[in-house]
Amino acid sequence: MLYDYLKKNYIPGEPIFTGDITLPEMSDENLRYHLKKLTDDGVICRFDVGVYYFPKANILGETMTLSADTVAVHKYIKRKEKRIGYYSGYTLANRMGLSSQVPFTEEITSNFAPAPVRKLTIKNRKYILRRPAVEITEENVQVLQFLDCLKDIEKCAEEDLDVCGKILSKYAADHRITKNMIDKFIVNYPVKIYKSIYETGVKYVSS
Repeated sequence: MLYDYLKKNYIPGEPIFTGDITLPEMSDENLRYHLKKLTDDGVICRFDVGVYYFPKANILGETMTLSADTVAVHKYIKRKEKRIGYYSGYTLANRMGLSSQVPFTEEITSNFAPAPVRKLTIKNRKYILRRPAVEITEENVQVLQFLDCLKDIEKCAEEDLDVCGKILSKYAADHRITKNMIDKFIVNYPVKIYKSIYETGVKYVSS
């Protein structure tokens, strides 16, 4: 029963979080027993407490181990195809081209953050997890990342402010971020964000 459920809902190399398994007819104790049995039989692999996965082979036929970043993405950024988070802070600045520094500690903003700010470790990989200003959805994630960049620009960006403005203006144009979209969420951000908008000269779609 558990095997059939897992095969139906997960692909090789995708983290399986025990808290996401919904089998009402199976008790927690019974679930742990069958997960251990499947692991002992080599059907699934155990990554960490409460995290399993079906093994995936590389082009040489060797079994690939699950990475901490893959677990973090599935747990805090996109869970079962549902958007729940995004990279933020220094990580976002680097990915956006606002900074060339590759941060040692990845930063993530997620609906699943257990506290306003929480440091955590996944298999020796360090992360900083933050709660979002508003609940993250597929529809608003681009706007929230845009506003986060502006909020943190003095702290996280290496480029000159005018260069940052050009990068963010292109991002806004590419993602069709409008003034109405900005106005909907900007009230949830610190007042200093208006200073960043002015100093960078960032532009977004007027309507």
